[in-house]
Amino acid sequence: MFVLASGKGSDNLRLEILKGKGAAMTVVAMLLAGGQGSRLSILAQHRAKPAVPFGGNYRIIDFTLSNVMHAGIPYIGILTQYKPYSLMDHFGNGEWWGFAGRGRIGRILPPATGEEDSDWYAGTADAVWQNRNFLARFDPDLVLVLSGDHIYKMDYADMIAFHQARKADLTIAMQRVPWEETSRFGVAEVEEDGRVIRFQEKPKSNPVSNLASLGIYVFDTDALLHQLAEDAESETSKHDFGMNVIPAMLEHHKVYAYEFSGYWRDVGTIQSYWDANMESLDPQSGLDLLAWQVRTNYYESRPSNELPARIGEHAKVSDSYVARGCVVEGTVEHSILFPGVRVERDSVVRDSIVMNNAWIGPACHIEKAILDKNVHVGPQSKLGTFENMPNNDFPHLLSSGLTVIGKNAHLPPGLEVGKNVLIFPEVRSENFSSAIVASGTTIYQKRHKK
Repeated sequence: MFVLASGKGSDNLRLEILKGKGAAMTVVAMLLAGGQGSRLSILAQHRAKPAVPFGGNYRIIDFTLSNVMHAGIPYIGILTQYKPYSLMDHFGNGEWWGFAGRGRIGRILPPATGEEDSDWYAGTADAVWQNRNFLARFDPDLVLVLSGDHIYKMDYADMIAFHQARKADLTIAMQRVPWEETSRFGVAEVEEDGRVIRFQEKPKSNPVSNLASLGIYVFDTDALLHQLAEDAESETSKHDFGMNVIPAMLEHHKVYAYEFSGYWRDVGTIQSYWDANMESLDPQSGLDLLAWQVRTNYYESRPSNELPARIGEHAKVSDSYVARGCVVEGTVEHSILFPGVRVERDSVVRDSIVMNNAWIGPACHIEKAILDKNVHVGPQSKLGTFENMPNNDFPHLLSSGLTVIGKNAHLPPGLEVGKNVLIFPEVRSENFSSAIVASGTTIYQKRHKK
């Protein structure tokens, strides 16, 4: 049975599972947030993937943090590695998600480099193993291992109840995916009662099922630490949960699949990132930002971005998010504008994501594009024109017609940019040899080497 119990002498809420007569079970969350996000290309070039902005107001990690908060779990460790600074700044002391104050602890846990038994994290399992001392502080009965790069709403209490009812050592949240997508996931073969009997990590062929792991795990702490200790000793292991730890546990531990039917998206590619953002505009998609009560860090360094958005006399806005601090003088259709974006008169923004403090000059046309923070689009420019040709340098990243402009890039006036174009951060006018950028082109900053 689950209860939300008030901490003695305070209003602290914590998730407790009653064992017999009043004994409480402690749960600690470990959030993996060190991913490089290479498939997000320049969107994750200067930030960890979980720190990528989303939905006009949030960062990707906010969804997992909010799920932990709503579950009442007061202890969380955030395991960082790749370019963690914006993520660390965003999380702060955790107060926005209730991890500050008496009986509540949230910590950023970078690799402890320079120690004899520590180095850069060798994999997801190694990241948790290196931070076993953080777990020991709370002596938890269960450890909730989570990923910080997914968009979803889940009540972890239901999953933990499932785990306890089956006396499992490990429970994996799973969901059916199209068969053609199984190579992107760990997939499991299960018995009628949900027990996992076979697990494949990203099978290239002949998947055992289309029941895919969502990267959400509930571990019995003793079983977890025992398995991680064995994994750490293995010279052949990749020290990864999906590749090594889960398959190794099947022989001697009880591993179960918890089927989750709610909205869940891996936004690890440019296309899936754009898709999920567009789904946030659709009340029927299952992604409901208001109903989910997602928390974020609301501090805004620009005072002007705290002002309400202003929609000009000649502006037209439909089916869009327009965040605070925006000024819209043109037309915005089915798009997401983050705080401080300015769309000047006679400009059109359609099917696009425009991040903080970007400026779109007069008489521009932006179609199916992603503009990172502080991008300047010169007057009378067009983005997303011409034929649909895959990107020449990164065809595996851009082929569906999206165009992506990196952080702080400045586009000169009158520029016409095709589809599947990638413009790197900090690019300036001198990096453009022509007023036309053909579809599939990549524009590098002058000092950037391929």
